[in-house]
Amino acid sequence: MKLIDLLPPEHVVVSIEGETLRLAADSLLRALVSSGAIEDVAKVEELVAETLPRDVVTVGQAFLLYFRTEAVPKLVAGMGIAAQPMHREHDAAKTARIVLLIAAPPSDSSHFLRAVNAFSRALGRDEIVEPLLVAKSAAEVLAIQPLCEIELLGYLTVRDVMVRRQVKVRPDATLGEVAKVMVDQNVPSVLVASDTNEVLGMVTHAVLLQYMLPVHVKRLTGEFGSAEAEAQLEDPSDMAVREVMERSVLCLSEDQTVAEVANMMQSRKVDRFPVVRDGALVGFLTRGDIVRRLFGR
Repeated sequence: MKLIDLLPPEHVVVSIEGETLRLAADSLLRALVSSGAIEDVAKVEELVAETLPRDVVTVGQAFLLYFRTEAVPKLVAGMGIAAQPMHREHDAAKTARIVLLIAAPPSDSSHFLRAVNAFSRALGRDEIVEPLLVAKSAAEVLAIQPLCEIELLGYLTVRDVMVRRQVKVRPDATLGEVAKVMVDQNVPSVLVASDTNEVLGMVTHAVLLQYMLPVHVKRLTGEFGSAEAEAQLEDPSDMAVREVMERSVLCLSEDQTVAEVANMMQSRKVDRFPVVRDGALVGFLTRGDIVRRLFGR
């Protein structure tokens, strides 16, 4: 499927109005409403308002707004090109002349992710962006040859996106040792694995705080009363992680699709997963890894 198939002429607005991203997004939204592509206008307006402060990606000369909603029956894409740079409402330093809005129903995760990736790749290429910025009409935009050649990638799998670097410890490692690993490696969680690389559990920041924070607070406030009283209390830093680790760890297979994983991240509020093959740890996948793959050039 070609990327250009997602952009009918009525969804391309040249000389879009608005000095700010919010005004430009509203103008583009009106064009999509006029074409009948959006069924629940109020819902999409609400989503755009929520998206603008948070989930806006800048790719070169373009702002990308993207979300999934039942307000559209199928994937919808619209592009606006401004005569002058538009800026974020609360950050005048971030400017762009192109705004792209992509929306899809929740059931269409795969198509949605492939479209986001394809548009990001297109807007990262000078031979596409330069003619976009001087186009005088939607017809000129849709006639840009390099843009017409962009194709949507096939289904992305976990294998395509995962990071093979593994931050792990043995079950007999102490909580203090794991805390040092997390700080040194700048990671929010560490896997606990056996000698055969079987995933046994996970230690997160929440686990560290649960066991180490109370003692730390008592030490700072002098609540122990005396050095003897403090010495009699077991130091949580010396506890083996097998005693405190989270044992329920959801693992992924290399062959699962990124769309499936993205749905799991959203529905289960989990943003990182170990990846296993035949029960053995082979990598790790985070929300950030997916974002980097989607918006990579």
